[in-house]
Amino acid sequence: MFIVLEGIDGCGKSTQAKLLYNWLKKKHDVILTKEPTESKIGKFIREILSGSISVDPKTLSLLFTADRYEHLENEVIPALNSKKIVVCERYYFSTIAYQMAQGLEREWLVNLNKFALKPDIALFIDVLPEIAVKRTVTGEIFETCEFSKKIYKNYLNFNLIRINGKQDVKGVFEDIKEVVENKIQNSGSVN
Repeated sequence: MFIVLEGIDGCGKSTQAKLLYNWLKKKHDVILTKEPTESKIGKFIREILSGSISVDPKTLSLLFTADRYEHLENEVIPALNSKKIVVCERYYFSTIAYQMAQGLEREWLVNLNKFALKPDIALFIDVLPEIAVKRTVTGEIFETCEFSKKIYKNYLNFNLIRINGKQDVKGVFEDIKEVVENKIQNSGSVN
């Protein structure tokens, strides 16, 4: 089973991904991963996001997509083939939402990511940009309220399971657990 957590910066993805991983590993074989990855491409992307290197939006989209391809081939697909649950913080929805906010065409971004495996569960932690931006701590280039508003609107165009991120951490996690438990029970297995 492939589970993806999405949302704007400051929505609580990292916290919820760790909670979900720790909860699932009590009964299942599970891995926790994220995009950008810790690969050389992923580390280069992080340098760009920190503002120390500047590239145009199309180049950044291509880098994210190259990182995703390697991530799928080297980590996600082998884990799924081994009957593991994969919990992933960010996926192609992020590339599309963020790079559309930079002015790129949705169709180009969707086509660029056509190779990407469809997740079994894709969750959107729904937090308003005005709240989320106050929670951000990394100082990345996209962490402004105005930019977050554009990204937020783009996320609303996806068919993602919306989780009320305005609750406390425990409330958000309870909602996520309910979705995941239902999926596991209805699938009869984890993969």
